[in-house]
Amino acid sequence: MSKKPTKSATRKPATSKTPRPQTRTVVMFGLDKDGKPHAARFTGENDALLAKAAAAMGMRLAVPATKKHLDIAKKLPVGKIHATGNVVPNVDQPLYDQINSLTGGEPGAISALLPKSSAQLAPGHLVIAQASVEDGWWPAIIMKRSSEAVTLRWRDFPGEPEIIRPISGLALLNTD
Repeated sequence: MSKKPTKSATRKPATSKTPRPQTRTVVMFGLDKDGKPHAARFTGENDALLAKAAAAMGMRLAVPATKKHLDIAKKLPVGKIHATGNVVPNVDQPLYDQINSLTGGEPGAISALLPKSSAQLAPGHLVIAQASVEDGWWPAIIMKRSSEAVTLRWRDFPGEPEIIRPISGLALLNTD
């Protein structure tokens, strides 16, 4: 036979006064093959899925860091990720320019095609390169290629100086 719960056992737990964690907003933006600006904001989406979609479309990702950034991001349409692909709508040029200026300007054309081997690497391809042991690995765009090395520009920090890395020291993005 079960015992009747006491009054204290049936009370609701006290609610916590700590605020709920906020969901992070991520902005995806870039130019299409015709040079038309596209941008959208995503809230609560899987970061890896967004990164894969951005790489496939040759777009950039940015996370609003200040109230000013967030105010501009709120002007963007909400993006949607569907099973058949990502939807990043056209935006007007002045809004795109605002986003671009906050992130450090256009890094140049990024190829939406992902090379399957290091032999296929060419200018415009997106790769992962090590900044330093302390700073880790980051997305970078190939600007120039020689037989054994590439000149890179950081995708998310285009204002930083170009760097040179050996081809053997790059990671290719997953092409599956």
